[in-house]
Amino acid sequence: MLNLVLALILLGCVLALVNWRWGIAAAIAVGLLQDPLRKMIPGTPGYLAMASAPVWLATMLSAAFARQLPIRRFLGCFPRMGRWIVWGVVYMAVPAVLSASYGRNSWMITLLGIFVYATMLMALIAGWRYPGAGYPAGRILAFYVAVAAVMLVGGPLDALGWSERFAAIGTEALGHVWVTHRTGTTVHMLAGFFRGPDVMGWHAALVLMISAVMAFRSRGAARVAWIALAVWGALNIWLCGRRKMLAMVPIFLGCYLFLLFRFKDMRRLVSIAGTVLMIGGLGWYFISSFYRDVAIQEFYLTAFTQAEEQIQRHGIDSVLDTVRQAGFWGYGLGMSQQGVHHIPAEKPKLWQESGPGKLVAEFGVPGSLLILVLGFFFVKTAYLVVKQGRRDDSFYLTAGIFSMLAANLTSAVVSAQIFGDPFVSLFLAFLAGLLFSTARISSEREEGGA
Repeated sequence: MLNLVLALILLGCVLALVNWRWGIAAAIAVGLLQDPLRKMIPGTPGYLAMASAPVWLATMLSAAFARQLPIRRFLGCFPRMGRWIVWGVVYMAVPAVLSASYGRNSWMITLLGIFVYATMLMALIAGWRYPGAGYPAGRILAFYVAVAAVMLVGGPLDALGWSERFAAIGTEALGHVWVTHRTGTTVHMLAGFFRGPDVMGWHAALVLMISAVMAFRSRGAARVAWIALAVWGALNIWLCGRRKMLAMVPIFLGCYLFLLFRFKDMRRLVSIAGTVLMIGGLGWYFISSFYRDVAIQEFYLTAFTQAEEQIQRHGIDSVLDTVRQAGFWGYGLGMSQQGVHHIPAEKPKLWQESGPGKLVAEFGVPGSLLILVLGFFFVKTAYLVVKQGRRDDSFYLTAGIFSMLAANLTSAVVSAQIFGDPFVSLFLAFLAGLLFSTARISSEREEGGA
């Protein structure tokens, strides 16, 4: 089985080197298949959680050799955001020195941090360059949904108790079971084919969001198919038992409907609102029919009743506690990354779960403020790109990606653990690049017309 995984990674790297756009699809496939294959290998080696990373790296190298990652041109297209990206890269020298000099073998953690952030930047630019002749943005998103929807079959199988018969289902093969008693009753969190409920819930939420956007821009039988996939995603969000994944959905829908109200006519808004109601109604019908559980229902309601408390605890209190423990400059680059515990190096014991807490622990106060400013210009630039394309057919997809990113960003305020997954962080960076690509395409179209 280990040889099969290694062969799959090698095949993905070869495809990426032949055609870097094929590499994106290969990275998606490997990223979705890595967890069940890992659970079927004796010892469930932890390094296989990064199985998609070599494929992403091969994709970026292939794109670079093909001169498809023009960093200067990308930064020049978005000068204000680009300027702050450059400042962010320059500042990273400070936390890099801190983590590299922390203790024995801590330089390995520094290299991990450099790899993650450099690859995320390249994935962003790859997304910006991806759409072209024969490679529309909608097609790669449809490919992701197709593969992820198949992998989500593990959720219902886990609920039916198949984890006792197949190591690839559930988390028993990894030596633990996910349970919470926060509402006074036992709530079992399910992972299906994935290594944890967080991972399954994130993929289920993304399947729902992408499918909803595709349904909004489709008609006839295609719209029915996308609605069915969105309902399938909703069912698996319910099964995973993770509140933050459920909370992303209303944030996504609210943001998307706001953009439609801001830039489109009311007739289109009414049509899309009807599709939203259909997805929600059918989703609840299947949830009630298949997995109606009062305990999990009460647990999910706390996502809204305890929202203010969670934001205070994770978004503010954890930051203050982190500054007191890590100091003004933080622990250094890479220290808050997922999987650091597998590196045999001297390192601090980090407890931070929220995005703000992790940022301060890794970049310190100055770096966190710099990233906040960069984030402001990132969101502002993305909003302007959506506004610029309001008269294009791509608007519905661009607004959808903006809303997906907004939902993920809001979720990270309370919990950012899932974003430590290499596939998740790189795919989100790629999605952001797809959003920005509409500005590139519009510019090239205008130059061609001139």
